[in-house]
Amino acid sequence: MSRVGYAPIEIPDKVDVKVSGQTVKVKGPKGELTHHVHEGISVKKKDNSLIFDRKNDEKKYKSLHGLNRSLVNNMVIGVSEGYMKKLMVVGTGYKVQLKNNWLILSLGLSHDIYFQIPEKIEITSEKISRTAQGNVPELQAIIDLVSPDKELLGLVAASIRDLKPPGTYNKAKGIRYVDEHIRKKPGKVAGGAETA
Repeated sequence: MSRVGYAPIEIPDKVDVKVSGQTVKVKGPKGELTHHVHEGISVKKKDNSLIFDRKNDEKKYKSLHGLNRSLVNNMVIGVSEGYMKKLMVVGTGYKVQLKNNWLILSLGLSHDIYFQIPEKIEITSEKISRTAQGNVPELQAIIDLVSPDKELLGLVAASIRDLKPPGTYNKAKGIRYVDEHIRKKPGKVAGGAETA
């Protein structure tokens, strides 16, 4: 059985943590985050670490114990080191632009897509020029997303990917994670069919 909930969270030197009842505030070089711990879980700051405990051993509270501990641990790592996700924009003629708080994407549609960037997310775009080889479309750009909030970062990255997810039959054109593997399937093969 996992004992994640009982593992103390070590607080780095540059991180300041304040516990007020069920509210945990974490502040560091990368930003500031707040989390409200579930009522069945208690959190205490002792020396240079955070300790979590649950009121009983019911299955519900066992799950919430590990979950709340992990969420606060992600906050501590986020404000001290930060998180990053990388997206690839693959497709001939696709374009990515950054303007103020907007990410402007040209993805082969009749119009450009405007995606508003949340406050705690930093986005940079790196244009790449690669020659297409055979049936593989060009890699147009890599989008870097950086944030102290792991949950928000994952949500924003998934929302951008959903604007044009990579297909299996269209040479994998679209937006995907850098480390994502796409299974490409061959299209229907013409010929060989007998006519009546």
